[in-house]
Amino acid sequence: MASVRSASHAGTWYTNSATELSSQLSCWLDAAPFGSHPARAIIVPHAGYRYSGSCAAYGFKQIDSESTKRLFILGPSHHVDIGPRCALSPATVCKTPLYDLAIDTAVYDELKGSGEFSQLSLEQDEDEHSIEMQLPFIAKVMERLVSYMW
Repeated sequence: MASVRSASHAGTWYTNSATELSSQLSCWLDAAPFGSHPARAIIVPHAGYRYSGSCAAYGFKQIDSESTKRLFILGPSHHVDIGPRCALSPATVCKTPLYDLAIDTAVYDELKGSGEFSQLSLEQDEDEHSIEMQLPFIAKVMERLVSYMW
């Protein structure tokens, strides 16, 4: 059964209008230069788009949607003490105003099975903004693949 993570910060930390969001993301991505090679990893801010959208675009511009098979997102926990471990979301689908993103459940199950990860509740995940702020950018840079994701 699918566990759906809502776009809980849409409408406050970034717009909940798909048309407006797509336009903003395109504008920021178009203005960002592409480096000499696609990145294998990026570090981007996780503040509201008003403050960090144009900066985050510099990192996301370096993602090559042609060769990217899987993305891992790491973010800090502002509300829950997870100790020295990383924590996994229970979500199998993450909503964005643009379209829903599917989680690779096979990889997720492998990570969970390692015993090295804590587990967030869906409510704890939706309270946290750090990873959610990356999802619309990922949806935008990977949008040419949307028909293959489902």
